Amino acid sequence: MLDRVTATRFDGQRSSGKTGPCNLECIRGDDTTIELVAKFSDGCERKTGSLVAEAITAMLAADLDLPVPEPFLVNVDTNFVNGIANRVAAARMRASSPVAFGSATLPPGFSVVLAGKPIPARVRQQAAEIFAFDCLVQNPDRRPSNPNLLFDGNHFAIFDHELTFMTTGIIGWKPPWEAGALQAVNADRHVLFTELKGRQYDLSRLEGAWRTISASRIAAYRKALPAEWSDASGVADEALGFIAQLRDNIEPAIAETVRALL
Repeated sequence: MLDRVTATRFDGQRSSGKTGPCNLECIRGDDTTIELVAKFSDGCERKTGSLVAEAITAMLAADLDLPVPEPFLVNVDTNFVNGIANRVAAARMRASSPVAFGSATLPPGFSVVLAGKPIPARVRQQAAEIFAFDCLVQNPDRRPSNPNLLFDGNHFAIFDHELTFMTTGIIGWKPPWEAGALQAVNADRHVLFTELKGRQYDLSRLEGAWRTISASRIAAYRKALPAEWSDASGVADEALGFIAQLRDNIEPAIAETVRALL
């Protein structure tokens, strides 16, 4: 679910992304290498809690057969950091948890999805499922100004889920299975809204997949989280509890999502 890899080469800091993600080459336990994009806790709004949200959301998305890059736990040791010439990136790593969250680098050909750009018919269903997923996990970070959504002409890729499952302390918030919970979703809040709006979608596949997220699977998500992130156990508790509630209320939640696009 979350393989551990060790950072071996720094390939630069990404020019985009408020969290200052970095391109790294890492080595797996079987001595093969992989290139990925790593996010460090010090650059995140919820610090280690953001990494917890990222990891749980990625594991869930994979189980729901949604197009999320393969997630990893990334060991970053002191010797590696000391060898990085980029002082800004090195300082952020030193101030962060020694375990970062990583996403496998996508192959060439992917570009950012722009609001209002027509969605090909062959991927419209997946686009609707991505929209629904964001509504269900309360992801506010797929806006036109920062879509966190890529497309290569045939496949989408979703990433940057550090703000999911933030449900407490929000005035007027309702869980997505309650009537009217998603009525405020609009073109300013989701990059896919404009192109999806006005059609009826069959989200039974996504609903069925969500029903398979058992208590034991949710427990496995928790077990996959590293001990180094234990200071954010409250974020994990909230996220995992919410996933279980969603599973138990998935039919009305899906219905609310469908209504949001009518």
